[in-house]
Amino acid sequence: MNPSQASAKGLNADLENFELTDVMQLITQQVKCGILSVEGDDGSSSWSFTEGSLVDFNCQFPGHSLDLKTILVKGEYLDEQRFLYFLERHSSSPAHSLEKALVKNGVISQEELEKLNLRRLIESFIITLQWIKGRYKFIPTSEVKTNPFFPPQDTNFIILEAMRQIDEMAVMKKRLQPLERIYETTLSLDSDESSAEDVSLFQEGLKKQFDKDEYKVYKLFNGKSSLSEVLNSSILGQFNTCRITLDFLDRGIIVPQTSDSTDYSYSKPGKFNYNLTGFSLLLLSGALLISIFTTILHPEKLKKEKNPTFFTAIIDNLQADQQKVRKQARELLH
Repeated sequence: MNPSQASAKGLNADLENFELTDVMQLITQQVKCGILSVEGDDGSSSWSFTEGSLVDFNCQFPGHSLDLKTILVKGEYLDEQRFLYFLERHSSSPAHSLEKALVKNGVISQEELEKLNLRRLIESFIITLQWIKGRYKFIPTSEVKTNPFFPPQDTNFIILEAMRQIDEMAVMKKRLQPLERIYETTLSLDSDESSAEDVSLFQEGLKKQFDKDEYKVYKLFNGKSSLSEVLNSSILGQFNTCRITLDFLDRGIIVPQTSDSTDYSYSKPGKFNYNLTGFSLLLLSGALLISIFTTILHPEKLKKEKNPTFFTAIIDNLQADQQKVRKQARELLH
């Protein structure tokens, strides 16, 4: 069966046998109309195409914050109760009537909703393009309904943008390893000992210090969630959250949780992370004992020597190393 026949009858196969990007490019090249859906262990997503362009999408990823309700509530556009009110009134209405009601009532502007949907779309690509296992299905149709709050997108551009973010995230996550690390903020206020007015003023101060996206990420570092959980729960997507997290680390706004006994030493680019092996410590300890013993037995010999011996040189190096370690510890703490 040639590609044209396969696309006419629909495609249904495993991701292991055919790359998802190849399927999308085939749809685009042949200017097809239809719906491409993919299902994996971590969720599902579907994209609607008209003449090869992306015109709508739907995604369900339980481990991520990509649904409209979560983004609007976490983004403080409205509270959960009010969202449920809108949902109840428009759940049986035509498609996208909920979004129309939210825009009409001033909950969110059309421009903001369009930007939000574009970010959700790219994040859905980022998640699914990294799947190794799963199934995809493309069903051709004569007509696909468009989303009034989602301008048609060039499929190739979305693929390239998603791949760019995936590549850059790999570099950022390498610096952030291990992702199981828990962080706490250095800018904090003990609400148990502070008045409501103090807490409110403190929160207002944080909002002025950060831009809108930074403040959203800052609130996720509660001293309980791992970095992996923070990345998945952020409504800004993994790429933007990684970028802001690294900036927070460089500025000292977040630090590894002090109660965590695991050694999670964060190294900035260009810094040397100094560690002594057990064998090195044993060797240096032995040299120190030999040197002390020699000094006790022959103190006058040590005084006469103008040039350092092998052992005194080791001791001098050990002292210099200790000073270097102390200096690095002070830099990490400050």
